[in-house]
Amino acid sequence: MKKKSEVCFYKKFYISLIFFIFSFLNFFSCSSVSMSEKIDQNLVSKAKSEFPEYDSQLAYKVPQEFLSDEEIYKLILDAAISLYKQAVSNSDFELLKKAGEYFYYIYSRTGSSIAKDYLLKIREFKANKLKEYINLAKNYEKKKDIITAAVFWGKILQIEPNNQEAKDFFSKNKTIIDKEIENYLKNAEIYISNGKFSSAEKLLNTVLLFDKNNVKANELLKKINEEKQKLATQNFNKGVELFNKKDYDNAAKYFKIALEYGYDKNKINSYLDRINSIILSEKLYQNCLEAYNKGDFFNAAKIAQDLMKLDPNYKDIKDLYQKIKNQIIKKIEELYQKGIDLFNKKLYKEALEIFSQIALYDPNYKDISEYIEACKAKIQALTGED
Repeated sequence: MKKKSEVCFYKKFYISLIFFIFSFLNFFSCSSVSMSEKIDQNLVSKAKSEFPEYDSQLAYKVPQEFLSDEEIYKLILDAAISLYKQAVSNSDFELLKKAGEYFYYIYSRTGSSIAKDYLLKIREFKANKLKEYINLAKNYEKKKDIITAAVFWGKILQIEPNNQEAKDFFSKNKTIIDKEIENYLKNAEIYISNGKFSSAEKLLNTVLLFDKNNVKANELLKKINEEKQKLATQNFNKGVELFNKKDYDNAAKYFKIALEYGYDKNKINSYLDRINSIILSEKLYQNCLEAYNKGDFFNAAKIAQDLMKLDPNYKDIKDLYQKIKNQIIKKIEELYQKGIDLFNKKLYKEALEIFSQIALYDPNYKDISEYIEACKAKIQALTGED
């Protein structure tokens, strides 16, 4: 089962994704003049200076010039499917409603059989859950557990807003429920003051199950959202400050906190990817130096190659790699002479080991392949072994 914080993150992510797609669609309907007004000229200038080989007029093209209607519909459908899976996994009817709206949009525009199948799945899922919740609500009501029953009657109203049984329940038990709402709101305020936003949100969302229009609950949720946005920005900015000071470990900690508070995932991951790359590069560099200083030149060369794939300009890695290669040339010549000496002494197995080691680094070194074949032939002739 996923943690509630993870569920909330995915909920925000998928809602943001679909909001983006529909904003994208609305963007198509704009005139070229209004679109040019929306373009951030600073970003255009930055791209132009960093990548002069491209035509800067690309920045002024409309999105419709890059994607066909079919591709746009597919983007929306894929996002809706992801949204549906998350909603069903967590019985989140708010997300399920949004998924249904987008499947309906696709079906009404394209007649997609996939969208229709998902609309039918949503209908079936809601019917099954409605039946399940009604049974649970009535069972808890019989046990005189009014508050737990209220939770399920509230969920029933999420699925079927005009369910009369649910409305009658809340009307009949109004005094008890109102008292519990009052307690929940007080406790939520305490949680908020202590920075325990998740606990507060849980209570407030329960209040909204009992009374979807509760003004106080909505105000507190808005307050939580504003506070989280503020903390997300503060932690992100602190992360950037530490990143610029090359304090990467602590920068990563602040970026992750900002992410927990809902800061833009793409921006944060951009920094986290760079931090991971820098940390890995430094680790490879130090390992390369250590291997070089120990005279383990073959291993040092491999590590240097891995580092240069990651960052070819890291520190003085190119110079260090050249030093390593120079040492390897000397080492190979030493090994080669040692191998020949062993071969001449008829120590063919030992010679084969030496020649094979050389071939791993440079299979075309001098006549190394001929010596390897000769060693194998001698060993087979003497012992019958391959």
